[in-house]
Amino acid sequence: MRLSILSVLSVISAGVVSALPQESNLSMKRSQPDTSECVGPLLCCGTLTTPLDPLVDPLLLALGIDAANIVGSIGLLCHGYEETSCPTKPQCCTEANLLGGTLALGCADLK
Repeated sequence: MRLSILSVLSVISAGVVSALPQESNLSMKRSQPDTSECVGPLLCCGTLTTPLDPLVDPLLLALGIDAANIVGSIGLLCHGYEETSCPTKPQCCTEANLLGGTLALGCADLK
């Protein structure tokens, strides 16, 4: 009896795992944008964070932006990328650059 319960649980677990979403090539392309998709210049951002960051979400709401619709990261304190003055890789932001670079949407590091 115990063996049959374990067998059923194993089959159910395998079904659940196989039903989980798999990362497709499309989502991989979104995480590494083409420079032609960038809004404005490449940026040097002080921080990249998630759209659902509890510190950023209220600011997005105040601007009328739904964080759930943002693809990519949020760049904070961004300015135009210059190799000599930026300690990080350049960021490409594909959705918007707001408040003079204070907030950039849809950002990812370029490789």
